Amino acid sequence: RLVHSLPISEPPCVLAMAAAAADGQTLSPVEQDIETVREGLRLMLTNKLAEAEKHWADAVDKTTTRKFNPGEHDPTGPFLFVGAMTALLNGLATLENNQLSDAAERFKKADEAISLQSEWPGKTVLKGLCMMLMGLVQTFQGNKTQGVWLILRSWLWLRLVEKEALTYQGPERSLVRSTALLALGAFNLIVSLLPPFFLRTASWCSGLDGSRETAIGWLRTCWEEDGLLAPFAVMVLVGYQVDVRTWLGEPHCNDAFDEARRSLEWAEQRFPGGIFFEGLRANFFAVGRDLPKAQEISDGMAPLAAQLPALGLVMHARRASYAQASMEFSKAAVAFREALAVYRKVGRRSFVPAMAANAALCHEMVGESEERDEMIALVLEYKAREDKKKWDVPDKWAFDLAVQCREGRWEPQLELLQLMTLRHRSTMFMPPEKTEEMLNMLRKIAEESGDDVDKKCKSLLLQAEINRQSCAFKEALKACGEALPLKNSMGKDLVKMGCPQYLLYVQAASHFYSGNLSDAKDSLKRLEAAPRDHHLYASVLFKTTQLNRRLGVELKDAFKDVSVPANNELKLAAEIPAGMGEVEWEWALEEMSINFTATFQPADGSEVMRLQGLTQYQAASGPVLGSFEPKAAGTLVLAFDNGFSWVRGKKLIVRVQPDNLLLSPMP
Repeated sequence: RLVHSLPISEPPCVLAMAAAAADGQTLSPVEQDIETVREGLRLMLTNKLAEAEKHWADAVDKTTTRKFNPGEHDPTGPFLFVGAMTALLNGLATLENNQLSDAAERFKKADEAISLQSEWPGKTVLKGLCMMLMGLVQTFQGNKTQGVWLILRSWLWLRLVEKEALTYQGPERSLVRSTALLALGAFNLIVSLLPPFFLRTASWCSGLDGSRETAIGWLRTCWEEDGLLAPFAVMVLVGYQVDVRTWLGEPHCNDAFDEARRSLEWAEQRFPGGIFFEGLRANFFAVGRDLPKAQEISDGMAPLAAQLPALGLVMHARRASYAQASMEFSKAAVAFREALAVYRKVGRRSFVPAMAANAALCHEMVGESEERDEMIALVLEYKAREDKKKWDVPDKWAFDLAVQCREGRWEPQLELLQLMTLRHRSTMFMPPEKTEEMLNMLRKIAEESGDDVDKKCKSLLLQAEINRQSCAFKEALKACGEALPLKNSMGKDLVKMGCPQYLLYVQAASHFYSGNLSDAKDSLKRLEAAPRDHHLYASVLFKTTQLNRRLGVELKDAFKDVSVPANNELKLAAEIPAGMGEVEWEWALEEMSINFTATFQPADGSEVMRLQGLTQYQAASGPVLGSFEPKAAGTLVLAFDNGFSWVRGKKLIVRVQPDNLLLSPMP
């Protein structure tokens, strides 16, 4: 089975087609379609994205006049699907405007074309993949709940793939089986990483519990069989083994890195210089703390940056991260400036303030005050612009930082070290001597903090996390032990950041990897009881989800199963105490539709507030989320109205957050 350990060769079906072509034999229509797919993928994976996009458009045009024999399947849908993937990658690489919206529309057209086919395994797997990618696009657009819901709903098709597509024996077998393996692997991997409340919805809707081991097995088989979609399986495998695992807080694994190395060598022989694989190679060496090699590979992509601006952006951003990891802050500042110049050249505004603020911090670290002031002025210039009102979180952070700088209230050294540790992950790339240099800086900050509890605790948090990343678990636990007793003295901003929660995560992970399982469980229980309204919530959530699974802890299920009888209404109430922060609700319907309203009745008897209203909301539209921040004590009422249905009762799951709020039926 370990095909990658043998001399690299083309799959038998490819050799057969090549031999047929060499002998002057005419390829069958199906073989021609497979060759069309192969050529399009080759163009895509060798950096010829514009050519690949035209290739797919031409392929679709040819199908409009083609006559199909009995038993042949119209490839229009598959061609549109891969064309949509190519267009998305090309749009992202060239920083085109509205590329995500265009991609969503293209995937929708591909899905419609695939739906017109008669039932066969190829249709099944493509329908599932198309829905999965539409979900990913929605997630990237910021519609996270609807995006995840679409991904989960793709299981309605993909659950049939293992039985139908993997064993398919038709002429398209080489394409169908490889696509099926990739789809099963990618889907199971995504589901395996989802937090508990998403998994609750997934299990309820599809009966699926995603297994990471199963996912890796499907992807590995897809690669080892060397089929048409093997390159994409390699991308997902390497991305997971190298990048995702480290982001989740799992220590370096020699077996995982060895597999990543071998698969990257496989890709380098087939698609030399391919930017998708070169980017993965650079990160592979960076996570392995070989910064010179990582920088060499990243710089090698420079010739393509002119035609693919996003590549230049990534290249400069990585150069900044690698320079930070080497503690070369002047070089990092220049790289951030070059990255924002790419964005400005193509007329983009988002993230320019954030990159300018990062550059300003790096300039400040080496005393380059004139350059620092130039970048701060640029941030404030963008803050004052009237042509854009909706800024992303990183840019809002940059605006606040610039104001603090001008008012003399900023802490640039600690701010930058926090970014390097918790956001940029530059500390994961540091060689040991640079790690010790940064830890010494943080120790000095803590020693000189005096009565400033926030400065001391933030320094201890960063020390704990850097030590955890370096597998120095004893030192990580020591830093947590110093900081956590001070949590009641932490300022509002540090609490809102999520300092206590992240410290508990580091403590739990350090206990776990030190073999202290009972202590790890205790830290996780304390974390579960802590508030969730903080900036690091998503990061902590995904990391602790994986840690909980490895510990075998039974995660608390906050969802409540409820039924609404036919021609009836169900009202659920939660008492909201005074001083409560943001309150959230979420529900999902099993099937059909239902009416819904959310209201808030203040305890002082003032007017009832209508918070959300939906009429005959369809189950297929996915989960519903809502939130508000009460100004006083009162009662939140969630009303599910099934009065329009005389025959069918409805089933749904519902929850409110924070977890200490209880939903009870109203008379």
